[in-house]
Amino acid sequence: MNIPDNPIQWTEEQYSSFGLIPQVSPHSYHLSDMFDEPALIQQLDAHPRQRLQAFTMGEDPTNRDEWSCVDIPDDMDGATMLQAVKNGRLWLNVTHVDSVNPDYEKLITHMYDHLGEHCPHLRNPKSAYSTLLISSPGAQVYYHLDAEPNMLWHLRGQKRVWLYPAMDTRFTPQHYLEDIFAGEVDENLPFDLSFDEHASEHLLSPGDVASWAHNAPHRIQNLDMNVSLATSYSTPAIYRREYTQLANRFLLRNLGIKNRSVNEDGPVPAAKRIAFRLINKVRPFKRKDRSATYITDLQIDPSEPLGYRKLDKKIPASFSQSRYAA
Repeated sequence: MNIPDNPIQWTEEQYSSFGLIPQVSPHSYHLSDMFDEPALIQQLDAHPRQRLQAFTMGEDPTNRDEWSCVDIPDDMDGATMLQAVKNGRLWLNVTHVDSVNPDYEKLITHMYDHLGEHCPHLRNPKSAYSTLLISSPGAQVYYHLDAEPNMLWHLRGQKRVWLYPAMDTRFTPQHYLEDIFAGEVDENLPFDLSFDEHASEHLLSPGDVASWAHNAPHRIQNLDMNVSLATSYSTPAIYRREYTQLANRFLLRNLGIKNRSVNEDGPVPAAKRIAFRLINKVRPFKRKDRSATYITDLQIDPSEPLGYRKLDKKIPASFSQSRYAA
């Protein structure tokens, strides 16, 4: 594995605005041999199946119900998976890649060491979650937001990304934000094409990294086959937002309070967060197991036009935790 010399060389303005506004900045991580086809196949072969997710989707960006998980046969090798992605309509999430492959751990540590040094406003960010994304021509990710702040390092192919205003109830209803932090729903949000009038639209090519403000909604459309690395990070400020949203969801909403403040600074939000943590420690609030929703009647098959076939009955997907429960 090789990491290019000085892969992040931004302007002072790009460093100072990173993670605060929508922006696209250059990098040279895409020149690493880690993202060549043989290395991608090797990673797919070696990656634990419970951490290797497959999805398919429709063509209408407003119809998120067409997003569906896809089972990966136990005996399918990485080359066959990659062929199905090339010819089909699939999205592979190679999750927790840095905890499985030490080369990815080294690369991502390098990223965050550099960002921590040059972006003091991030307050020493730490990698929280990283996913290698391998996706088909024409594949899309529906309008959504992530609980953690994140960025998208683009490596192969071209894709369009739309970035929308963060923490704006016109685009993110408050109860959706609370439920996403609580893990009660997935990241998808209601979407209308009129939202695009308020978005910044970017064409990503290899060597681009897209970043945006924490909890800014976004959506993606591939032009051809794509490879990207999505990385999420944590900071002390992130925990303030998380526990503010959890307190709103499990304390204030349960009490019927409709006007729930999202303010994160000052004594009142601090008291709200402390109350949630104390109550949750004594009597933990129940969380939904999202992996239980990974039930499908679709299975990857590179011989099919969309890269998958329909099964006779629904089964837990290969990455559903129910497949690995004791």
